Amino acid sequence: MNDRPTQPRPPRPGIRVTPVLLSGAMAVLVLMVFTIAFLLTREPPQAQAASAATTTPVPVRSATDPPPTADVPDAQPSTSEPVPTGEAKFTKELDPCGLLAEDLLAKLVLFPKKSQIYKEECEWYTNQANRASLPENMSFTLKVYAKVFPEGVAKAHEQFIARRWKAETIPGEYAKADPAIGDDSYVTRWTTPSGTGRGPTTAVVGVRLSNAVIEVRYDRRVAEDPEGRLARGALDAAKALADKIGTGTG
Repeated sequence: MNDRPTQPRPPRPGIRVTPVLLSGAMAVLVLMVFTIAFLLTREPPQAQAASAATTTPVPVRSATDPPPTADVPDAQPSTSEPVPTGEAKFTKELDPCGLLAEDLLAKLVLFPKKSQIYKEECEWYTNQANRASLPENMSFTLKVYAKVFPEGVAKAHEQFIARRWKAETIPGEYAKADPAIGDDSYVTRWTTPSGTGRGPTTAVVGVRLSNAVIEVRYDRRVAEDPEGRLARGALDAAKALADKIGTGTG
């Protein structure tokens, strides 16, 4: 029998749990819980796209914005109007800067100065160099759009109703031109609000003449036009344009 005293066994190696280590473990556990919860509640990409499509606001055009005069409108209205038929009368391109007589331009604009950016659009405005003795409310702008659509009457009608639709959406005085000009025509007028209280006030006349479309925009720096002078001026210009184009001298 071995009477040698038993030596105590050394302690096994292990991990000493300290407060710092315990806190780290708890933090990892909490992070895992939040990660799992996020993954379970997260919308799939398709749902996110659908949600964004339904919540993103659609830009709304201000009711007081004037209709743009670009060649192709940025919106096409739906219409139940019958598409006109008939042979296209015009084949030659129009020069909008050469369609109005000088005496009519001088009457409508006062000291007119010409500017042309697009081949189908021309503008005249009161020349500042010659209006030193005139009050600010005698500042005018006349813009003419005139274009022949060789594709035919239906294409011109499409362009005409797109422009007319823009005019109808602006709060103001809109009506069919009376007496009518060409095959179809309208007139409208509105005032653009401004901090100066001086408008401008604008009148627009649109005309379709077979496969040609005319639009006249006439502005004046006034807050109102109770006597309708701007509408009459725009109608006079549109009638002169239609007469000249119709006789083939445009």
